[in-house]
Amino acid sequence: MAETLTAAEAARVRALTARGDELADEGEFEAALDLFEQALELLPEPWSAHAQAQALLFSIADMQFLLDDFESASDTFSALLASFESAHEEALPRLRLGQCLLEQGREAEALPHLQAVLKSAGEQAFRFEDPKYLDLARRA
Repeated sequence: MAETLTAAEAARVRALTARGDELADEGEFEAALDLFEQALELLPEPWSAHAQAQALLFSIADMQFLLDDFESASDTFSALLASFESAHEEALPRLRLGQCLLEQGREAEALPHLQAVLKSAGEQAFRFEDPKYLDLARRA
C-alpha cells in the first residue's frame, strides 16, 4: 500500500506544480522541469498510486520534449503510459511519444503511436504539429 502525503507535503506538491505550470507558460522550460521533478520526488512510491503523479510525469516529459531532449522524453512518456492505464485514453502522451521516437530516428517504433492517435483522435490532434508526424501516421 502506498504511503499518503501529509497535508504539508501535498501543499508543497501543489505549489511546485503551480509554479512549474507558470514557468512553462512563460517558456522557462528548464526551470519548470526542475520544479515538476521536485514535486514528483515528494510523492512516495509507487507513483502509480498517486493521482498527481500522472500529471507530473506528463509535465516532465512534455518539458523534456520542448527542450528537444527526445531520449529522456520518450523514456518518461513510456513510463507514464506503462504506469497509468488512463494515460492511454488521452491522445497527447502517445502523440508526443511517437514524435520523440521519430526525432530519434526510430520511425518503425513511432509509427504505431502516431497511427493510434490518428485513429482515436483524428487529424485534429496533429493540427499544431509539424506535418511530418501526420504524414507518417497516414502510412498504411
